[in-house]
Amino acid sequence: MNKMFRIPNSLAFRSTILVGFAVIVCLSIMHEIVVHSIEQHFTEQDAGELNEVFVAVNKQLAESGLQKLSPVDTLKDAVSGHHGVYYHVESAAGEVLYTSTKVDFSFYPEHAPIYKSVQPEHLLLFKDAQHMFRGTKLNTNVFIDNVETNFSVIVASNMEFHMTYMDEFKKTLWLITICAAVITILAARFAIYRGHSPLRKLTRKIETISADHLDERVSSEAVPTELLALVNSFNVMLQKLEDGFVRLSFFSADIAHELRTPITNLTTQTQVMLSRPRSNEQYTEMLYSNLEEFDRMTKMVSDMLLLAQTEHGLIKPNKENIDVNSEIKDLLEYFELIADEKNISLQLVGPTVTVNCDRTMLRQALSNLISNAVRYSPVDNDIVIETKKTTERILISVSNHGETISEKHLTRLFDRFYRADPSRKRDEEGAGLGLTIAKAVIEINGGQIEAESSNDQTIFKIVFENA
Repeated sequence: MNKMFRIPNSLAFRSTILVGFAVIVCLSIMHEIVVHSIEQHFTEQDAGELNEVFVAVNKQLAESGLQKLSPVDTLKDAVSGHHGVYYHVESAAGEVLYTSTKVDFSFYPEHAPIYKSVQPEHLLLFKDAQHMFRGTKLNTNVFIDNVETNFSVIVASNMEFHMTYMDEFKKTLWLITICAAVITILAARFAIYRGHSPLRKLTRKIETISADHLDERVSSEAVPTELLALVNSFNVMLQKLEDGFVRLSFFSADIAHELRTPITNLTTQTQVMLSRPRSNEQYTEMLYSNLEEFDRMTKMVSDMLLLAQTEHGLIKPNKENIDVNSEIKDLLEYFELIADEKNISLQLVGPTVTVNCDRTMLRQALSNLISNAVRYSPVDNDIVIETKKTTERILISVSNHGETISEKHLTRLFDRFYRADPSRKRDEEGAGLGLTIAKAVIEINGGQIEAESSNDQTIFKIVFENA
């Protein structure tokens, strides 16, 4: 239930969250790098200072051997000028020769490694009862009375100053990091808001376009590159809507006109017949006449229903391999009687071709094209139905002689109820939907239909891809 009413987050919010996450991650990484760098610097600094202490202690041990003195007497003055550093010296037997009084070296880890020199990675932290130290344990050999003697030395430095400084530095750095993150996120939010300004302007422009102003277009000159595709797509959609509204307006007017004629005929005939008494034969004749008008309206409604079903994908073609030439021959037998009345010759030329489509739909399209050719072809002429086959496509053409159709009318020949010559009254058999239905059923089967007209000849072509 919650998912159903969940409102998607805005683009600005998503972008801000993404930028904020990236900023926080980057600043956190930078924070850790800075802290680690400073701590490493202090470690190296301590290692250098402790190494100096170890060198000094080692030097005093060596001088005590040369001067025949006890190491205890010389070690107390081994280091001078170093504050916060301490050392502890033991003999090989474990005897403490010297230890700094401010440090309890008994807290130094007993099993800690012993090294020959002071290196930053050798230092470890240890704590006595009061303070924290960082130090290392070293081993050195000195000749005393011409005997090589082994000593262990622990050197350490007080860490409290460094630790206090690092604690304060970390707090300050975290505060700077948080402030920088907040400022960056707010700046990014403002930049995103400003960046969406063209989108808001575009939205306001779109809101002004209504069904009464479909001829308006959104200018693509002032929009950013990212919105160019959206603007172009929207303008294309407006063009399609405008074309659809125009066709719908023409269609509504045409269908009103087409239905008005038979209804007027029915009304007029009925009124005439009822104006005075008639014989049974006259009533019968009127009923037959009315029946013809009803049949005409029934065919028109059926054709419109078929078009609506094909345009909305409600009819699925039952495709099969069809011998086109055989279907055309059957149709020509039917149209021969009609063509003979105008002394028109029907001819089929071309090789045998096979297409994969719905048989009934193909027959309907071909029948409409041939019927159209017979209707508008002058007397004593030929109508040629030709088939062609190439490696890429299969072509079926229906050509007839007659007045050349201008280019402006050719593009609209397949519109519903369209007349190339508005002054010419349509015959009683045609409802003005034949070419429209032919186009619809051919396209639903994956083909195309087009018209050409020149030199007093009109050709309708059906094209299928050659599988």
